[in-house]
Amino acid sequence: MERTLERARAFAATHTAVAACDPLQASSLVLQLPGLNRNQDVPGIVGLLRDLLPVRGVPSGWGFTEAAAAMRDIGFFLGSLKRHGHEPADVVPGLEPLLLDLARITDLPPRETLLHVTVWNPAEADAQRSYTGLSDEMHLLESVRISMAALEAAIAVTVELSDVPLRSPAFAQECDELAAYLQKMVESIVYAYRFISPQVFYDELRPFYEPIQVGGQSYLGPGAVEMPLFVLEHVLWGSQSDHPAYLEFKETYLPYVLPAYRAVYARFAGKPALVDRAIGEARAAATQDEHVRAGLAALNRVFVILLRFRAPHHQLAERVYEAGRSGPAVGSGGYAPSMLGDLLTLTLAARTRIRAALNPS
Repeated sequence: MERTLERARAFAATHTAVAACDPLQASSLVLQLPGLNRNQDVPGIVGLLRDLLPVRGVPSGWGFTEAAAAMRDIGFFLGSLKRHGHEPADVVPGLEPLLLDLARITDLPPRETLLHVTVWNPAEADAQRSYTGLSDEMHLLESVRISMAALEAAIAVTVELSDVPLRSPAFAQECDELAAYLQKMVESIVYAYRFISPQVFYDELRPFYEPIQVGGQSYLGPGAVEMPLFVLEHVLWGSQSDHPAYLEFKETYLPYVLPAYRAVYARFAGKPALVDRAIGEARAAATQDEHVRAGLAALNRVFVILLRFRAPHHQLAERVYEAGRSGPAVGSGGYAPSMLGDLLTLTLAARTRIRAALNPS
């Protein structure tokens, strides 16, 4: 488990470093953005963005941290311009090559992503960047921060579990560790229910998350769907799924997660998922001894927690889009709420398989 803690600390250190970095000296400028957005002051937004762009392109000494922080601050202007009906690259000369250079350094899309606006965004009230300045937006960012570190640790545990035999006592122990980390996902959705109005999200926040065009391609706006939970579930139960919509869903959001998680995804693609392997080991056992049953029971507990997140998340998305029937029918990450229903169904099916192995007829 020490390797898991080391990986979690490494990701946390990266997030902290980017959040603290301000290579463009942009803090005072970005903090003016909510007022400009309220006034729909497009010339003012364009003027501020030009003021913060580096004159000679990306400085040669910049690494990942500086490039990610710069993309964060530029990104809030990208979403703002698109919200007011303008493609950013069309109205700001020289912007597109800069975005492509920042994307090359970070190996991420050439715009702001969920990472940029949440864990790479200073959480302090006098430094936190936002599109609107509304309390609902601040709560939206916090709902992601609540669970991101725990989710990253959960992915590391899931990868480690893939090499642990079902009958090993360590299997059940690590499943319980995984369930404890995933509980933070449940807490984040409870927080969202309490503090984010569906109507405010749909009317005031959702318009800032539209796709933009860069280099002849369309890039999705930041959305909670970009959290790497889908990478965890790929390893846990979905790596051999042939469900067409699910496959498209994963491939769509893969470019928006950190390169390390894309490597995890590739490592397990097409290979038996953890659930497949565990069920296969249970069936191969002549008799289910206490360790096999304990492992299956612990794996089932992981799915209990996952479903405590998946079901309310689906319900919350439906509430949001019921609140705004006259506008977009897809989520801020470009997906329809029905996709969350598909994910819920697939998660339930995986749990049903575990329960059947736990209680063979």
